[in-house]
Amino acid sequence: MRNTNLTPTQLKWIWNIWHDSVGPKVKVPFFKMVDLMNVAARRNGYRDAGEVWREELEIQNLEETVERLYSEIEPLYKYLHAVVRHKLHKKYGSDQIDLKGPIPTHLLGNMWGQDWSSLMNILNVDNIKDELNDKIKSRNATMEQMVLEAEDFYVSMGFPKMTEKFWKYSVFEKKGNVTFCHGTAANLFSDGDFRMHVCGEPNLYGFYVIHHEMGHIEYYMAYEKQPPMFQDGTNTAFHESIGDAIMHGVMTPQHLQRLSLLDDEKLFNNDTELYLILLQALEKIPEMPFALLIDKYRWKAFRNEIPFQQANKIYWDMNKRYRGVVPPEKRDERFFDIGAKFHVPDGTPYIRYFLSGILQMDIFKSLCSYTLLGRNPINKLENRFLPLQRCDIYGSKRAGEQLRRVLSLGSSIHWSTALELITDHRQLTTQPFLEYYQPVFKWLEEYIQQHNVHIGW
Repeated sequence: MRNTNLTPTQLKWIWNIWHDSVGPKVKVPFFKMVDLMNVAARRNGYRDAGEVWREELEIQNLEETVERLYSEIEPLYKYLHAVVRHKLHKKYGSDQIDLKGPIPTHLLGNMWGQDWSSLMNILNVDNIKDELNDKIKSRNATMEQMVLEAEDFYVSMGFPKMTEKFWKYSVFEKKGNVTFCHGTAANLFSDGDFRMHVCGEPNLYGFYVIHHEMGHIEYYMAYEKQPPMFQDGTNTAFHESIGDAIMHGVMTPQHLQRLSLLDDEKLFNNDTELYLILLQALEKIPEMPFALLIDKYRWKAFRNEIPFQQANKIYWDMNKRYRGVVPPEKRDERFFDIGAKFHVPDGTPYIRYFLSGILQMDIFKSLCSYTLLGRNPINKLENRFLPLQRCDIYGSKRAGEQLRRVLSLGSSIHWSTALELITDHRQLTTQPFLEYYQPVFKWLEEYIQQHNVHIGW
């Protein structure tokens, strides 16, 4: 579905064949799983399994908190939605796109409409994604060589190299009859036995997955000496945020040029900088309402607020409410489209990815502060030295030392304490997220005003 040269009919067929094949098989088992998980939760003193999931994150009033955080991000999402819809209308016409309505999800370049980076080429800007993919492929580098590049970034900040067992047992490319290809980092809890399992290819997506999973492994390595009960992340959202915080440093023009993925003449080009941030915006911003929706739906299911006979309707009602997307055609209760997302039949909570989107920016901003100033800024004037989009943290031992010191504490401290040790504050804030994407917001705003684009659906 990432091929935007396909026709709407072809994209619709791909979307339907996946959702029709996977979702219906999941529906009955999903509701049985909900019942069984609720039985177990209530026997342990909880109201339902959703409460168990939320407790792991140790965030008071989590449901209200994520709604508040999303309300602060939502204007940025709606601007992006409006411009993408306008561009899709230019490409496909009024038969496919209502300029004031929700977007058919099969046209968004991703099976679940959560990553819009494939649409970079319809925005009439240099397609930095294709350029980076071409550069990566032209080097003829193996996946193992790309893993070495990721390792080099972490090591430059003072993190340890991957272990002998990592290189012996990890899988970087699909081999033989391997069927499980979801990017995974594994801690075997056995004297340096950490592994990465990815069925990657030398492209930008593989580049991202490697850096993300290595963030998990560096976290495992950091708390390896803790007592067994503390050999874990301070919570799952924090664990997810580490590799992505580092990845923001990887995606700076300076580091991409260092890897020969960006030509010298583009190093200080303002347009290139904007396009790199825009690419990340298309990847990250649509993920926020998607991640919120996936668990809000399941929390409702655990509270018995999702009738079996209306399960699919409620899912798409929530999609329209939070994401402004609709299915390619009317979907009835024969289908269970949320079940076509891996994490749902797998029983993996998803709100961690929403929270990670907030935390990673906060952590990255602080790593920038340690890199440029040796500490977090003590007054607002110092913030003028911190253009987040250009913050090159490669080689910053000060930033790495501060981060690793916190990671080494594992789950022996509360997540808010870990956050405070890195950022000097304990509360979740969207300010760094919005600051990072401010150039994108400005670009979207100018486009909306210039073309009189409708916002909302």
